[in-house]
Amino acid sequence: MLPSAPYRLQRRRARLSRRALPRVASVMIAVTLVLSTVGDGSSVGADHSSEEAKQAAREIQAARDRANDAAQALFDAKSAIDTLTIEIAETEVELAVVQKEANEMQTSLEASAIRRFTQSGGSSFLLLGDLSDATNQLTADVLAAVTIETANVELDDFAAVIVDVETTRSKLEQQKAQQYAAQQDFTELEQQAEAQIMQLQEVESQRVIDDAIEHELQRQREQRARRDASAAKAAAAAAANPGGGSTTSSSGGGAASAAPPSNAGRGMVCPIAGNYGFADTWGAPRSGGRSHEGVDMIAASGVPIIAVEAGTVRFSSNRLGGNAAWLTGNSGTKYYYAHLSSYTGSSGSVSRGQQIGRNGQTGNAGTPHLHFEVHPGGGRAVNPYPYVRAIC
Repeated sequence: MLPSAPYRLQRRRARLSRRALPRVASVMIAVTLVLSTVGDGSSVGADHSSEEAKQAAREIQAARDRANDAAQALFDAKSAIDTLTIEIAETEVELAVVQKEANEMQTSLEASAIRRFTQSGGSSFLLLGDLSDATNQLTADVLAAVTIETANVELDDFAAVIVDVETTRSKLEQQKAQQYAAQQDFTELEQQAEAQIMQLQEVESQRVIDDAIEHELQRQREQRARRDASAAKAAAAAAANPGGGSTTSSSGGGAASAAPPSNAGRGMVCPIAGNYGFADTWGAPRSGGRSHEGVDMIAASGVPIIAVEAGTVRFSSNRLGGNAAWLTGNSGTKYYYAHLSSYTGSSGSVSRGQQIGRNGQTGNAGTPHLHFEVHPGGGRAVNPYPYVRAIC
């Protein structure tokens, strides 16, 4: 029997709960990035827009938020599938080990029974059958013979290992049922995400996003980032002091240690054009024991992929990323793009905002989306979600 819908909902809520603390730091980082990516770095004033522009910006941003929420749910479901795939592989290894142990014990017990009946002149004996029925198939004579014999294994040990085999089999069956349910969830969430992207496209197509609306969108992003930061600080303080009492500052950890270098993100533009939704999938489990090091941005196949800053782009391909690109920005930060359907132009110098490819699902993408990474100073990847949240 497959897990019920309420059960799957509980699992999804649990996954989101486990991801809550890492996102606290991401939200706090986003505040600094929002303020550093507007034009020359100055904050957008509140008087740039008319009431009509404000209303249009609110409607556009609401549609973008719905698309982002749908993308988050979709990629959370993908992470759940990957987690179960890893767990199933581990359980299959565990089952093989206990099955081998049980088989060896069974062989030893059968040999012991044969010796006993041969020595006593017995003309017949019952070999142990399928492990699931082994205990029932041992006749009283065989039991007596084996227990009298000095055997290599004890019957109690054999009975215990049979229980281990059955328990592990049951665990594996349950995990496979959960994986099936997660795959069904993923299919449904994929349709919902695609529908939200289409609704966003409709909302934006009905409005000309002029300078006034763009200013208002940026002002609203700044405003939201400040609210998020305030909530994130309160959540971090509560997590650090679950029993209440005063909060004391400490060095290291939290958003401060996670903050990227000041040169990373300045002057960036969004890496994907058109209509899209994106999700914070940093650190999510992946096959082979990997952890996800990018932000996933879902969009229709063929949507333009652009250089987030001026620099040099190098195209390549690999098994996981499919058609991929490395952009070395003039700031020294490197950016990795994966799953492109095709490239635009060839490796070489590019300007900020120049198209370098089109969105796709090459490699192990599944759903058409852009996998985007940020490597400040060309070093290790950092969570790119705050960057994307600030500029897209």
